Amino acid sequence: MYKPKILLVTKSTGVYQMFCDQITDYFDDYIHLVDGTKVGMECHPDLVLASYREVVKESEFPPEKLLVARRTVDLSKVGALIALSPGTRCLVVNNSYDTALETISCLENLGLNLELLPYNPEIDALPRDVDVALVAETGKEFVPDSIHRIVYIGMRPIDYATILEIGFRLGIPIPEPQVYSSNYIRQIVQLSGQLSRALENERDLNRQLDAIFHTVHDGLIGLDKRGEIIQANQSAHKILGRGPLVSPLLGQKVDDVFPGIEMSDISDQETIQQLDDRYFVMNRSNLDEGRLGSVIAFQDVTRLQKLEQDFRKRVQAKGLMTRYSEESIIASSEKMLKTISVMRKIARTDRTVIILGESGTGKELFAHTIHKLSDRRHGPFLPVNFAGLPETLAESELFGYAEGAFTGARRGGKPGLFELAHNGTLFLDEIGDASPSIQALLLRVLQERHVMRVGGDQVIPVDVRIVAATNRDLRDLVREGKFRHDLYYRLFVLPLYIPSLRERREDIPLLVEHFVRQYSGGRLDVSPDVMDKLVAYDWPGNVRELEAAAQYMTSVAEGQVVTVDDLPHQLFQLSADDSEEIMDDDDILHRSDAKMLRVILECMDWAKSHGMSRLGRSAIVAFARQKQIVVSEQQVRNRMVILRELGLIETGNRRQGSWITAKGEQALKRIRDRMRGDA
Repeated sequence: MYKPKILLVTKSTGVYQMFCDQITDYFDDYIHLVDGTKVGMECHPDLVLASYREVVKESEFPPEKLLVARRTVDLSKVGALIALSPGTRCLVVNNSYDTALETISCLENLGLNLELLPYNPEIDALPRDVDVALVAETGKEFVPDSIHRIVYIGMRPIDYATILEIGFRLGIPIPEPQVYSSNYIRQIVQLSGQLSRALENERDLNRQLDAIFHTVHDGLIGLDKRGEIIQANQSAHKILGRGPLVSPLLGQKVDDVFPGIEMSDISDQETIQQLDDRYFVMNRSNLDEGRLGSVIAFQDVTRLQKLEQDFRKRVQAKGLMTRYSEESIIASSEKMLKTISVMRKIARTDRTVIILGESGTGKELFAHTIHKLSDRRHGPFLPVNFAGLPETLAESELFGYAEGAFTGARRGGKPGLFELAHNGTLFLDEIGDASPSIQALLLRVLQERHVMRVGGDQVIPVDVRIVAATNRDLRDLVREGKFRHDLYYRLFVLPLYIPSLRERREDIPLLVEHFVRQYSGGRLDVSPDVMDKLVAYDWPGNVRELEAAAQYMTSVAEGQVVTVDDLPHQLFQLSADDSEEIMDDDDILHRSDAKMLRVILECMDWAKSHGMSRLGRSAIVAFARQKQIVVSEQQVRNRMVILRELGLIETGNRRQGSWITAKGEQALKRIRDRMRGDA
C-alpha cells in the first residue's frame, strides 16, 4: 500500500518532533514523514508542510505542494497567562519576527487582556516598561537581560483546520474526526478545571486577605484612580468615628474625608498631618504606579503626640537633652572651621567618637552638637564626668541596680545611664580618669551592646552611641598600663581634635565680644588696648578662662568701655611676648600659671639632684602629670621661654635639652620659702 510522503520543514527539532507526534497521532501509519532539514525535494514528497511563512519566499517548493501550517495555542499553558495582571506589557519572543506576530494573533484570539509586543534578536530597540517575556519551551536565550520574569507558553501545535487540509490534499479519508474534537474539548475541560480550582484558591485567598485587612489596627482606605474610596477596613471607620456596618466611607472622595489635608503630598514616607485638633500619621502606596489606584494607611497619634510632649518635658527637666547646638560654637579661624566641618561629617554616622583637646576648649559643647546633628537627635543625651565620679558609685550610676542590691537601694531598682540613654547618646567625659574596673565594664558594654544592673540577673539590650572626651594622652596611659589597650581601640574610631585658644587667636575677639555682650547686657564695649592684651595672652585655661575673665571685666567696669584697669590680675603678668615686665623672679608666684612655672623649675632641680643634667619637654610633661597638672609640650615650651629670659634656666642647641641655672635654684628656694611662710 502506497503511503503519501510529507516533507516537514521547521526551524527547530522541537517543532519538528511536535509536528511528527501530532500527525502520527491523527493519521496513524497512513503517512510517511521526512525531515526537511536533512533532505530536500529530491525525495519527491507529495506535500511540503512548513512551520513558518518565510519558507514561501526563500525556497523553490511548488505552491501546489506547499502548505504552511496554521497553528494554535497550547491550552495547558493558558492558566499561566490568565494569572498575569490585566494590561501587563509582555514581549512575545521568537527567533522569527513573523512567527512572533502569529503567536500574538493566536493569543489575542483568546481574549486575553495583555499588551503583547513582538520581539526577535534582530530588533535593536527594546520597548520601555516591559517586565515579562512570553517564550516557547525553548528560546530563553533570545530574552533581553533586562527582563527577569519569563512565562513559558509552550510550542504552538497544528490547528484542527490544518489537519483536515492535509487529509484533503493527500486524499486520505478522515478517520473518526470526532476523536480529535474530543481530545481538544478534553483539554478545554482540563483547563477549565484548573481555572476553577485557581478561582476557588483565589476566593480563599481573598477571604484571608479580607480578614487580615479588617484586623489591622491601622486605618486602611483603598482608592480608585479618581480618588474615590472603594474599600475601607474597620479600623478606618473606628478612627474616623464612622459606623462600619453601613460602610459610610465607600463611594466618598478621600478629600472630603480628610478636608484640609493635601492628599497629593502623602507619599510612601510616613508624615504627620493635622486635621482640626487631631494628628494622623499617614502614608500612601500606589498600585501599579497609580494605574490601579492606591492605598492610604493612617493612625490617630493625637494621644501619642501629647505623651511625647510630656515625656520631652520630663526628659528636659532631668537634663537628658542637649543644651548646645552648632550655633553655640563661635569661631572664624581656619583651624576651627575645619574642625567644625569634620564634626558635621562625624555626626552623620553612628560610630563612636572621641573628642581630644586641652581643658576648657569646649569638648562638651562639641559632644552636644554631634548629638544634635545626628539621627539620634530626638533621643536622650546623657553626660557623665569620670573625673568627678567616685569609683564606688560609678558602676551603679552607669548600669543601674536591682531592687535589694544593697542597703538603701530604691524600691524597684534604678536604671543606669546606659538604659536612660537608649536610642540616644552617652557622653563619657574625662574618660582617661575612669578606673580599671570601670574600663573593663565599659569594654563589655561596647562589645556586647547590653547591660546588667548591679545585683540583677537580667540582660538588658541597649542601643547607645558613645561620645567620649579627654584632655589626657590616652596613648601614654596605655603605655603606662593605666588604660586598657582594647578599650582604647574601641574608642579611637572617629577622633576629633579641638584646638586650644592660643592655636586660634583669630577667634579671641569674637569670643570676647560675645561674652562681654552676654554678661553686660550689651552695655559695654572693649577698648583696643584691652583687646590687644587679651589676644596676646596664652589662655592656659582656654575658653573657660576667657569666659571667667569676661565675667570679671563686666563686673568691675564702671564706664561704658572696658579699660586696662578692668582686666583680671593674671593679664597684668608676664606673657610669652612681654617677659620684660617681670622685674623680680619672685613675681612668678603672682602669675595665673605660677604652678606650671614652679613645676618646671622643680623638675629640672630634681633631675639635677639625680644626676640628669638636661631634660626635654616630654620629660617635664610626664613630671607635671605626676603632680596632677595636665599640660602639653607647647605649653611647656611657652613657659620655658619665660624662665629662660629670666635667666632661671638655659637651653642647649639642637635638642640638647634644658637645665636649671644657679639663679634658678636660688629663685626656686625663695619661692618655696615664701610659700611655706604664706602657709
